[in-house]
Amino acid sequence: KSWSLITNFRFLLICVFTLFANSCSLNFNVNEPVDLLWDKTGKKNDSLIIFLPGLIDTAETFKNENFFTIAREAGIKADMVSASIHIGHLIKEVMVKRLETDIFNPAIKAGYHNIWLVGLSIGGLNALLFYKKHEKNICGVVTISPYIADTELRKELQQAGSVKDWQPKSVENMKVFNKELQFLWVWLQKQVSNNNLQQIYLGYGEQDRYIEEIRLLQNILDSNNVITVDGHHNWVTGQKIWRQQLLSRKKTGLLQPCN
Repeated sequence: KSWSLITNFRFLLICVFTLFANSCSLNFNVNEPVDLLWDKTGKKNDSLIIFLPGLIDTAETFKNENFFTIAREAGIKADMVSASIHIGHLIKEVMVKRLETDIFNPAIKAGYHNIWLVGLSIGGLNALLFYKKHEKNICGVVTISPYIADTELRKELQQAGSVKDWQPKSVENMKVFNKELQFLWVWLQKQVSNNNLQQIYLGYGEQDRYIEEIRLLQNILDSNNVITVDGHHNWVTGQKIWRQQLLSRKKTGLLQPCN
């Protein structure tokens, strides 16, 4: 199983999705509330984990792939919620607004103070972009095999030698998706300069198709915040990463309360 490209059919599906997202978002109304799937402890709680899915996945996928179960078995006491945020929200520039309106602001109003984001594949990109805006009110971000750069941006960053030396291009004629990728790395560049990346965590498989892009992020993170496993860009690998991240959380600070 995969949250991204794994067969020719899925490759075609994603291409079609991307082509039509600008015009119709595949019949999704990006201005409507997103579907949410909750897993609550049933007790008063001030901790919440928000899960953001990959390109062709939904809120239900986290339950179906046992991410909630794995967390409970590891002793996680926080409430958890997954959201059906998709690429249309990002391309239509409403991803942040939807998360604020449908989850984040209501969660803070309900008394959640210790909030973490967990994003897989493109969900990792969405989690980082949301964290970029709400850093002061989020404990941290857990990224699993995140999609964080296209080929062109990856080559730019590699050729620069380091993120600090990278010179961003003008975004004037860029498509929205490419702008968001550049905005993320401009922000990451500032965080590197300010030594302010302690609350970003990364896990990925050694055979991930996006390994060159992912390692750009790895290179600017504390080594204690990075976990690698044997595996590809799929849910089986994601489960292995999630288990390892949870097992080491007391040492690394992952998912620990911050308020």
